[in-house]
Amino acid sequence: MPKIRIVIIESPNPIDLFDGRSEAKALKATCNLMGHQAISFFAKSKADFKSIINYLASSDSSHAERYPSLPLFLHISSHGNSGCVAFGNDVVKWDELIENLLPLLGNSSYEGKLALSISACGSGDNSLSIHAKHALGRSAKVKMPSYIFSILGDTVHWDDALIGWSLLYHKISQVGIKDRNGIIDAMRKIQACTNVKFSYRRWCENKKKFLRGPPRKGG
Repeated sequence: MPKIRIVIIESPNPIDLFDGRSEAKALKATCNLMGHQAISFFAKSKADFKSIINYLASSDSSHAERYPSLPLFLHISSHGNSGCVAFGNDVVKWDELIENLLPLLGNSSYEGKLALSISACGSGDNSLSIHAKHALGRSAKVKMPSYIFSILGDTVHWDDALIGWSLLYHKISQVGIKDRNGIIDAMRKIQACTNVKFSYRRWCENKKKFLRGPPRKGG
């Protein structure tokens, strides 16, 4: 049985391609080897990204008779900073990114939990959770991501990111996306052995808000 589903949307700079740096290619291969179902897309522009999201929004669990409710992780790998990500020459701020994701967030035909992963330098303090909650206020049909994961650091080397994300997905598939403590433990162990640090925003249905993590030890 597959463990989780991962969709990787990558937008490297052309120089990254000349230098052979592709997080998507290696991450997809690694995830598939670990027993996940992983696919990848290449986005050269904002229009490409929106087209990919619209396509993914057609996902229908009725076509997955054996595994209709596997968690789905949307993994965005691009250049960015604290305020945006980039698809080619197109800069997309966090509020616009959520707007572009609405077709996927509003897809009730997919039964599994949805999580977002942002693999971009400087993106750890992104405001995606704020804009996602605003979208929920505008439409009850919007499904909140169970988690929004971000890799921390103003400069993150692609090989470190590859190792960190591979380990994180591996551990989440073992403990389950609902096991908050298991995910926190995994993040701390990954940081201890690789120095790759993650943060998350976790949607709390009871409180109707995102909670920040992982908490500090002893806090």
